[in-house]
Amino acid sequence: MSRSNQLQIDSLHSRAICDEIGERLRMILRPETADLPVRLQLLMALLADQDRELAPSIVPELDDMIWQPGVVSRAA
Repeated sequence: MSRSNQLQIDSLHSRAICDEIGERLRMILRPETADLPVRLQLLMALLADQDRELAPSIVPELDDMIWQPGVVSRAA
């Protein structure tokens, strides 16, 4: 496509177009019209249950982060 055929639109119109596309997609893809298969519903429920469980912390203890002279790390 040559440059002379390109259409330039301002940010206001671009935003309006994006909003309209989003609204139409929301109408088409409403949750009540897009039921998941039973197996996928069960897996999603299982995932939600696992999200509610406390995960182990990956943050190191403060003592492990402070350098102490004369203390040799076992990992080294």
